[in-house]
Amino acid sequence: MRMRQLRYFQAVAEELHFGKAAERLHIQQPPLSRQIQNLEEELEVELFKRTNRKVELTDEGKYFLKEAKEMLAIMDRSKATLQAMGDGTAGKLHVSFVYLTLSSSFPDIVGDYMKEYPNVDLILHDESSHDQIRGIQEGRRHIAFLTGNISNTESLSSYTVHRTQSCAAIPAKHPLAKKEILTLKDLAELPYICSREAYCQQRVHKIQKQFKAEGLELKLGMKYKRKHTGTVFIASGLGWTFTDCNSKSIIPDEVVLKPVDCDYSPLEVVMAWNPENTTPLVRNFIEFYKKRMDE
Repeated sequence: MRMRQLRYFQAVAEELHFGKAAERLHIQQPPLSRQIQNLEEELEVELFKRTNRKVELTDEGKYFLKEAKEMLAIMDRSKATLQAMGDGTAGKLHVSFVYLTLSSSFPDIVGDYMKEYPNVDLILHDESSHDQIRGIQEGRRHIAFLTGNISNTESLSSYTVHRTQSCAAIPAKHPLAKKEILTLKDLAELPYICSREAYCQQRVHKIQKQFKAEGLELKLGMKYKRKHTGTVFIASGLGWTFTDCNSKSIIPDEVVLKPVDCDYSPLEVVMAWNPENTTPLVRNFIEFYKKRMDE
């Protein structure tokens, strides 16, 4: 049994269509069918029920799908760890980050690191804090830059790399854009725009409490999936949101940032990693980042 066969099987099991699976794998359908047939012969079970109309997993196939995913995850984790070993000057390093990180020194430090270590294949992943933590725990990510004050990082080692006050991002054409400092009463005029991610929903509950304490109601607007979508809709005049006061360079010109007269905790980004998976390559990056921050 080969890893390639397991990946082929997983694709067919998830698509339940040999043609779509072949397209997903970027191969022709006949060799895919042969590989699945060879796998079934080796296991001496039927993994799929095939008819002219559809493809279904057998009970054996459903069981084997769970096992195949687990085996592939172990191999991917081992591969990532092995690639990050050695003396720390070469290999593959998977680093993930949240959108907020882009308004910090992260882009400059990462750029300098890549110049300093040209033999390191640094792979960046734009992900939510939740997905990053899971990626670190599963070994698919080596280092994560995530929202620290609203993420559970108890099982990880972490280091605060960015802390900033929150500003209200509002439409530049809205009358409130003429004010220097906004109040919660001002913001009650506009719907609050937030992503569908868990951390943003936690933020909503906190803001609602603040509004309620002032005798106000927080209007809830649209929920978006992709990070950049929110600022696009704010620019269109459809609402407001809290964001990093230093993020002007990464938002549309049609959006302005205004300080808010309320007690709202600072936004915080932490660099996190698994202490049990700290290879020389990971340590090198962490030390480089900390040193650059101290300069």
